Amino acid sequence: MTKILALSALFAFALIGSVTAQDLPAIGPAPSTQSIKPGGSIEKADAVGPVAVSTQTGGHERRIALVIGNSNYQLGTLKTAAYDGGLIAQTLQAAGFEVVGARDLDQEGLRHAMRDFLDKAQDAGPNTVAFLYFAGYGLQLEGANYFVPVDAKLAHATDLPVQAVRIGDYIRPLSALGLKAGIVVLDLARVNAFPSIDPPLAGGLALVEAEPNMLIAFNAAPGTVAPEGEGPYGAYARPWRK
Repeated sequence: MTKILALSALFAFALIGSVTAQDLPAIGPAPSTQSIKPGGSIEKADAVGPVAVSTQTGGHERRIALVIGNSNYQLGTLKTAAYDGGLIAQTLQAAGFEVVGARDLDQEGLRHAMRDFLDKAQDAGPNTVAFLYFAGYGLQLEGANYFVPVDAKLAHATDLPVQAVRIGDYIRPLSALGLKAGIVVLDLARVNAFPSIDPPLAGGLALVEAEPNMLIAFNAAPGTVAPEGEGPYGAYARPWRK
């Protein structure tokens, strides 16, 4: 199925099915089982939680998630992205997802985290739901969407494919794994923090067609941006707060 849905609909979808849960991390300012070393590498720490386990309704389903909140950019700090990531990670954890969380990843750390998640998804098997949530700065170029790492220094449009991560490069192979479902939430459409890029980039994120068995959600309509809230949570993630 190829749909673009609101975040609330994606969360409702995430609560369907049977779960094997583990005590795994949240990210951001909330208590976390993941800490980030300098340069963006991820270090395992003590687990928190208990985690809720739903009643089985069929075959054994595994749920995995990657949640990244980039706030501490070199050009200035986003007020809500890390908090939003922590909120989403804790909510997914309570829904039975095995969550890998990270914040303030540089380019190397961002690519590493996404490659590791693809490997995890491949090992998880076909009866797996994979959930990705990205908060931070996102930009579009020639119809493709990019997640900007915290160490990016963008002066020209041609810098974007080199210094940022093209999201489609990871969504396509995730879809190709033949998982039960993939859910991608792009909380990235913000006011362009790189106004000096030459030539100027289009605002917001590009509308993309979801890959088979993938659901995609944006925090703003394609080509538009969401205002940065006063915090601690952004308007898109706030409904997940209990």
